[in-house]
Amino acid sequence: MKIQYLAGIEKIAFGLLLVLLHISGCSSVSLPPEAVSHIASSATYRSELVDPEAKALFAFSEFRILGAENHWEEAIEALTRAISFDPQSDYLQLILAKAYLHQQQPEQAVAALKILLARDSESVAGHELLGDVLSHQQNYTLAIEHFRQALQQEPDHGALQLRLAMALTRLNRNDEATSVLEALLKQHPEAVLAQLALARLYLENEQAGKASATYQRLLKQQPDHLQAALDYGKLLEQQNPDAAFELYQSFIIQNPRAAGVRQQLGQYFLDKHNLEDALVQFKAVWQQYPKNQHVLNRIGLIQLDLENWIEAEGAFRLQLEQDSHQDGVRYYLAMALLGQEKSADATTVLEAVGNDSSLYADARLQLAYLYKQSGQDERAIEILRQMIEEGIQRPELYYYLVVFLGDREDFEEAIKVALAGVEKYPDATQLLYQLGIIYEKHDKRQAAVQTMENILLLDDAHSDALNFLAYHQAEKEIDLPLALSRAERALAINPSGYIVDTLGWIYFKMGRYSESREQLEEATDLHPDDAVIQEHLGDLYRAMNLWEKAAAAYQRALELDPQAQQIEEKLKKMLGEEH
Repeated sequence: MKIQYLAGIEKIAFGLLLVLLHISGCSSVSLPPEAVSHIASSATYRSELVDPEAKALFAFSEFRILGAENHWEEAIEALTRAISFDPQSDYLQLILAKAYLHQQQPEQAVAALKILLARDSESVAGHELLGDVLSHQQNYTLAIEHFRQALQQEPDHGALQLRLAMALTRLNRNDEATSVLEALLKQHPEAVLAQLALARLYLENEQAGKASATYQRLLKQQPDHLQAALDYGKLLEQQNPDAAFELYQSFIIQNPRAAGVRQQLGQYFLDKHNLEDALVQFKAVWQQYPKNQHVLNRIGLIQLDLENWIEAEGAFRLQLEQDSHQDGVRYYLAMALLGQEKSADATTVLEAVGNDSSLYADARLQLAYLYKQSGQDERAIEILRQMIEEGIQRPELYYYLVVFLGDREDFEEAIKVALAGVEKYPDATQLLYQLGIIYEKHDKRQAAVQTMENILLLDDAHSDALNFLAYHQAEKEIDLPLALSRAERALAINPSGYIVDTLGWIYFKMGRYSESREQLEEATDLHPDDAVIQEHLGDLYRAMNLWEKAAAAYQRALELDPQAQQIEEKLKKMLGEEH
């Protein structure tokens, strides 16, 4: 028989395709248009069999025509007939395997290749293609066997050595893969893919020095190799961030349209919280690729962090113009609108966020807050109840529902909701704290105190619970040294004006007026419109016989809270004592 090939072009093109498929991890095997065309228009097949020659040649020609017209089922049938007339043709058997692969039928391709190899166990093309198919099927052990058999015939075949190394890495046989690649690079030091694969293997084996040297050699050979720059840059970010920055900058100077490097540099700046420089890089990428949703989203989020509300709104609106089904983008758009105090617009946007969005719960919580802010309390409460009924597992749902119910003084219902939440989330200290506050508002002081004590068992650094208990002890004059300790700890954790007031009040109860005055005057400076703090300061001045100051403090407290009858009584009594 005499079979002609087009200088092996088809074999090389198809083999390279499968290497790329294997390396990228694609889930299907398909041929590029040019390869498909070539299968159908291969070199003329001529059979030397006297009688079947015409039939085989006719069937093969039929295969070529049908394949060119993309009628692959009929084409394969024709090719199978050609093989039946010339069953010893390795070439036809190889073409059949490739045709099956083109039709996403790897099992049939394997069967065809096994027939070929049973007839010719030294067929490099057969072992090579079968190894590729087995690799695609993740049968790396058998793939390795076939790659090795092919290499026995062509030991200097660089592409085969690379595929063998890749299959070995899939089985975590990294030492063997490293040896294969090192041997390949001794024969072909310019092999780019081999260098890249070897550098990555060195990294996996925690040989950062060897990896760095390999990346450096590769970049010296090909200074504009994008993937090498990206990989080496990531390595340098861990070892020497300044060197990584220099690499990125130098690469961009030489390759200003290297969008991948610009993106990586932008992320480098983000990791260092350098938002302005990150924004410059992402904008440059976006100018090249204006439909790149990921980059546009990055730009919008950075603008949000920078509180550039209008620019953030523009970025998110542009994303929605390109793809209106991005509910996550709607959430961030609403945040940009809220930054501009466009609550009504933000509400409209949040209402459109679907329940299949990963940010649905956040959007609904924000929506409930906006309704509450606009005086639509019932609607806000309804949203939170609905989210709980939907089974959304977030303790803050109960927290905000308790707050909203408490604000309208529906204390019994608020306590009921809080207890249900605490049963589900017993470690949710903020929810527990709100339960304690509701108990306090509902004149259940002992239950409130016990709840705060329970919080400290979970988190002894909970500043609000510490402050509550310290203030309670000061009011009741119970264990004032412990109250003082708790107030000091709370203030160290959270330097709040209200905790300063508690500390000053404890000093007052302990008769340490000088220290009390220092704290209470500071508290009034921090919260000049708080009637209780003004009252505390008035009580202190009165105890120190600073009548005018006390009167002024009480007068200010009454201005802030005209219904505070006890302050009015203190003022009258003090004016009588003055005489």
